Amino acid sequence: MDIERTDQLSSYGMIGDEKFVCQYVLKHTSKGIWFGDNPLYQDTSVLFIQIIVMYIVGRIIYLLLRPCHQTFLISQIVAGIILGPLFLGQHNSSYEMIFSTPSQMTLTTFAEFGMIIHFFKMGVQINPKLILKIEKQAVTIGLIGHMSAIALGGVIFNIVKVMYPEGIKDTDVHVLVISSSVTTFPVISGFLAEMNILNSEIGRMAISTSMVSDSCMWILYFVVINSAKAVEQQTYIPVTEIAVTICYFSILFFFLRPLVIWISNRNPQGKPMTESHFLSIICILLFVAFSASVAGQPPFLVAFCFGLILPDGPPLGSVLAERLDTIGSTLMVPSYCTITGLRTNVPSLVKSKTITIQVILIATYVGKFVGTILPSLHFQIEFWDSFALALIMCCKGLVDLCMLNMLLNSKAIEELPFTLAIFTMVVVTGFASIVVHYIYDPSRRYKAYIRKTIKGGQHEPDIKILVCVHNEENVYPIINLLQASNPTKATPISVFVIHLMELSGRAISTLTKSKSTNKSSQHIKNVFDQFQMHNKEGVILQCFTAITPYVSMHDDICYMAMDSKSNIVIMPFHKQWSMDGNVEYSNASIRILNQNVLKKAPCSVGIFIDRSQMRGKLLIIYEKSLCEIAMVFLGGGDDQEALAYSLRMAQHPNVRLTVFWVTIKMQDNQRKTKNPYIDLMEHIRYSSYHEGKVTFKEEIVEDGAGTTQVIRMIEGHYSLVIVGRHHMADSPCTLGLTEWCDIPELGPLGNLLATSDFTFSVLVVQQQPPFNYEFQYIT
Repeated sequence: MDIERTDQLSSYGMIGDEKFVCQYVLKHTSKGIWFGDNPLYQDTSVLFIQIIVMYIVGRIIYLLLRPCHQTFLISQIVAGIILGPLFLGQHNSSYEMIFSTPSQMTLTTFAEFGMIIHFFKMGVQINPKLILKIEKQAVTIGLIGHMSAIALGGVIFNIVKVMYPEGIKDTDVHVLVISSSVTTFPVISGFLAEMNILNSEIGRMAISTSMVSDSCMWILYFVVINSAKAVEQQTYIPVTEIAVTICYFSILFFFLRPLVIWISNRNPQGKPMTESHFLSIICILLFVAFSASVAGQPPFLVAFCFGLILPDGPPLGSVLAERLDTIGSTLMVPSYCTITGLRTNVPSLVKSKTITIQVILIATYVGKFVGTILPSLHFQIEFWDSFALALIMCCKGLVDLCMLNMLLNSKAIEELPFTLAIFTMVVVTGFASIVVHYIYDPSRRYKAYIRKTIKGGQHEPDIKILVCVHNEENVYPIINLLQASNPTKATPISVFVIHLMELSGRAISTLTKSKSTNKSSQHIKNVFDQFQMHNKEGVILQCFTAITPYVSMHDDICYMAMDSKSNIVIMPFHKQWSMDGNVEYSNASIRILNQNVLKKAPCSVGIFIDRSQMRGKLLIIYEKSLCEIAMVFLGGGDDQEALAYSLRMAQHPNVRLTVFWVTIKMQDNQRKTKNPYIDLMEHIRYSSYHEGKVTFKEEIVEDGAGTTQVIRMIEGHYSLVIVGRHHMADSPCTLGLTEWCDIPELGPLGNLLATSDFTFSVLVVQQQPPFNYEFQYIT
């Protein structure tokens, strides 16, 4: 054996194909470079450098690949490949200095500990009961996709084996075909979350299909294969392993699960989990990981299953997911991905059997793709949606990395199949990320939808209003706005309420009808039920709860607007004011949500800025006093929609509407120019239907400063002001207002009303234009 020293404390040599490392058990404490000590001889120092290098390189690769819409996991694997075989691996001295063999053992231990935490967190976020709600088409697609991948991979393997009988090992290929055919639920949910399509139609289908594929893996490979081994070998050992495993998981479910729930319930309700309770749960997790090793089970897999049997969502699931995310998912998991890249052996790819193994791997992926797209088309899913679903089901992730590392450690596969599997996974998942991003747009399902408006629905039996509520503070202002919309037997309204909740402590977004997931949802539903009872013949009410990430929450809102044929969507503003006029709450995520809804909604949209706290609540339901509402009309489609909604409110017996028609001061040479809105306003002004209910005031201005003065006159006289988002293009009435627009999604007037110290509430209305329509006033 040739021995080579790497430093003063360790040396390594090769015996056959095995690499052996010798090092001192006890290492002295570094005195620093001033005394001649090399800090890279200390495991702790080397671990620090490794984490820093992997993090920096991984982030750089992620930023470079982000324009190609690659996931963070793919970036970290690529970083490991670059740090290992492609870059540092070419310079043996540099590689051994940073990623020496002894230090890799410490780094691997660190990363595997992080994987246990990460998989436990993933398990906590999943509700296993959802598998009972999977639709038949998802079951069919999952089964056919899974079995077709195995079948095609097996067929190609037999063909290749006949052509090259000594080219590859049977065990390597069998293992690769089986592992490549699996599409696991944690991988797909993570991929969909990064692509921001978790709550899309195809996203939900992919989640259900991956659950079926996961179930196939456990049933087929754990029960069927072990039973077959017992029959073939005429031994009871495989059956005993099944029985012991079932008993082990039963102990987790019937003893440790109640213990964790009991610890969680001892925490004061409504308060953050105490440190002692949190650390107690972590100690239980470590015991589970230790017992998994004793029982011969993969610790990360048992940690995932243990999290799976715990309640998802708040309070337990949310707290654990939040606290474990930073240390486990953000720091340790990237290290594991990079280590996997380091373990690849690029020089081995030049071997003659590389092509044969690669052909079998590609055949398995093709089998998965074809086995998914054909049944999807059979169930009349659109071609491009089916294509996207098939690509998503071919994606791989952390679970697959762990399986491949386990197989390599147990010598079930060699370095070459391991390297090819990693490279194929990176290429296929990276390709799928790019293609899915460009071919699948969740908003496409309502792009062809007929645009609904308040103005266009005046002759319909009822007006359909979709209202969104984030918290209980939004409820009473929204109800006052709905009551002002005059819900009577002659002019009924259909109200669809969505309680929007950020996805926390769960892996799957949900949109459910009349289901109170917590006390807040129950309170909100109760108040709206009272509103319906007060207007028995004028209101039809349906309540929904949407639990989804803010980044894709607009898809649920737009889908509900299309499905309910709503005329307008009412969205709360992202700021809330206190009684003294200060902003007490501001949420940037809600602002982005409002911008997305304004951009993609298939109907009109109203952004409601509530300031009722500053002047007392506007309780039209219980009070007999008049409510004064103002509408500022400058001209344009949005102003016409705002006017149509205002005129409907004017029909309420307790509402008095004042329309301020702001026009430009015309020169003598402009008087012959026809104003398209004069006939409209004159018709409404002299209509007998609005007599006594609507007051018209024509205000002549020269520029935006004059418009601002008109709005200043409104202060103190009205409880609600309604304006349109966009106005006539290049209108002098907004001259000077468009240049200083801090909140462009509200338009020039809406921005002025939202950023100034007014005390009245504001409703900014947009009549949704056709898709791809460009406003001359760009926000």
